[in-house]
Amino acid sequence: MLLHVFRFFIRIFSLFPVCKNKVVLQSFNGRLYNCNPKYITESLAKTERYKLYFALNRGVEPSLPAGVKRLTYRSVLHFYHLMTAGFVIFNSTGITGYLPFRKSQTVIQTWHGAYSFKVIGNDFNHDEKARKRRLLSGTQIDYFLSGSQLASEQHSRAMCVSRDKFLEIGLPRNDILFRDQNAIRNKVHTHFGLPDDIKFVLYAPTFRDGPVKSMSGYGLPPIDPVSVMKALEERFGGKFVFLYKAHHNMIPTNIGADCINASDYTDIQELLCASAVLLTDYSSCMADFAQQKRPGFLYAPDLEDYISAHPVSMDPALWPYQIAHTNEELIRNIRSYDEQAGLERIEGFFSRIGNCEDGHAMEKLLHHMDEKLKQ
Repeated sequence: MLLHVFRFFIRIFSLFPVCKNKVVLQSFNGRLYNCNPKYITESLAKTERYKLYFALNRGVEPSLPAGVKRLTYRSVLHFYHLMTAGFVIFNSTGITGYLPFRKSQTVIQTWHGAYSFKVIGNDFNHDEKARKRRLLSGTQIDYFLSGSQLASEQHSRAMCVSRDKFLEIGLPRNDILFRDQNAIRNKVHTHFGLPDDIKFVLYAPTFRDGPVKSMSGYGLPPIDPVSVMKALEERFGGKFVFLYKAHHNMIPTNIGADCINASDYTDIQELLCASAVLLTDYSSCMADFAQQKRPGFLYAPDLEDYISAHPVSMDPALWPYQIAHTNEELIRNIRSYDEQAGLERIEGFFSRIGNCEDGHAMEKLLHHMDEKLKQ
């Protein structure tokens, strides 16, 4: 009821004309300047054809590209620009998806993963009211960016978006995974004050459903960074440093004295570029990292409990990296890692999902936007 009342009153902004080349973007409902909206913003800013606005919560003050104007998320001015923009771009669910957009506006949902390893939306929450809200939001989307054919099918079903709305062009945030990464590596090493010859192992677990918001609070056997780094150095050579990146839905406290807390580094794609090895559990970042064909390992001591509470969308045995349930098993997987078998596992995963990533997602999206602008 309240949603329909909100939609009724917000229509007052429809009295104002749509500005065809105005673009309003936001990431995770104003919480961060990152992910696909960030990379789209920075690419569009270079064209000088678009008037750009980025919505952020109060207190979130990133450095925006020249010419990009900051909006306070959910302010009156934010809603005004949303309802008068030629393009509205966002990467998650939230109030923006329920606005009564006009046919002359183009609504672009970028999402925040090339493939969802856990079920979402209608596949997970069968509440009829929630389904109706997804239907209301999903029918307004003009383009839904997709990194794989299987993700398109998954999100179409889960979020009530017509299958023909999906642009299987990859995700703009992943384009950097296909390019020369020396500048990004130098940036990350400089940020953490470490020499260039240091190798990073990035530990980036996802969050669990429920009120607990920290790795220590989940009651899981903690990962052993010292043993992990020792095994990595024995298997791959060089000196490794352990980075811990908390999910943005978790409290960003560090997990131990032997780790560098990288949770305040908001752009995980840059960390993926700079890292030689990835450790995660059920996070979609494993699909991004695998684009680089680098080794990765999964540490999931709560696999059975996790799947019981939140089913996964594919047999974990088919994921791009091998799963360990204990620290001892993780160390064995690292020491016995076979590069050729690892590459074949990654390629098998990409074949199953119909991988669409090729490093040119932003170029293709810009073409679609420019064509819309001409209409």
